[in-house]
Amino acid sequence: MKNLAIDTSTQALSVALRDGDQVVTETTTNTKIKHSTQLLPLIDSMFKLIGWQPSDLEGIVVTEGPGSYTGLRIGVTAAKTMANTLNIPLFTLPTLMALAGNVQATSGPALIVPFIDARRKTAFATVYLREGNRFTQLFTTSHGQFTQFLNQVEAYLKDNSDLQSLPLNFVSPDIEAFRQDIETQFGDRAIIFPNEFGLIHAGHLGALPLKQVDVDTFIPDYAKLSEAEENWVAQNPEEAKADEGTYVERTN
Repeated sequence: MKNLAIDTSTQALSVALRDGDQVVTETTTNTKIKHSTQLLPLIDSMFKLIGWQPSDLEGIVVTEGPGSYTGLRIGVTAAKTMANTLNIPLFTLPTLMALAGNVQATSGPALIVPFIDARRKTAFATVYLREGNRFTQLFTTSHGQFTQFLNQVEAYLKDNSDLQSLPLNFVSPDIEAFRQDIETQFGDRAIIFPNEFGLIHAGHLGALPLKQVDVDTFIPDYAKLSEAEENWVAQNPEEAKADEGTYVERTN
């Protein structure tokens, strides 16, 4: 199946065209150039490079988040628009699973802790048990203080003795910002992958577990309120409580 894969959930941008198990072409950048100015021209140039037409595509793959609000909206909007226009399926996977996929499968099961900096010493994070190409999520994706998350991981491992001997792998595009916290919590047990392993490569996404979603109703998994929404909730606590935290300002 010929598909287009997109990841715009972090500072890095990655786009790939894949035919079955073969990555035909991939471009990954890691700059502060806005995804909104890069994405569509990049897709167009990649089609021209290999002689494909959009009508050749049989599916679109996009990371669903969490990650950058703006980045996610750009990638998901492009993916939904193309899938809808071409009338082809849309497939997604969590951004953190895409990160976890960068940790190569070992001879046995391993624990993988993918995370993304969410500013102010917070992070989007979870834990996967990887067995071959099977990913079992042990923690609901969380957003909060990273040190608190590490405490929860340590407590969970103490309560699950069958996991204590497994390798504990940390992977992130922001690994250096949290390296000291990880080493303080887990010492030599922590296997900390270099920064380059925190780059999501769109060409790899098709080899990971995907789910098909409804093109019309799919929205990204932001895992937290935007800064504007957080400010509104702080300024309007009673209305926010009545609306169950939904950022909708009443005008009547």
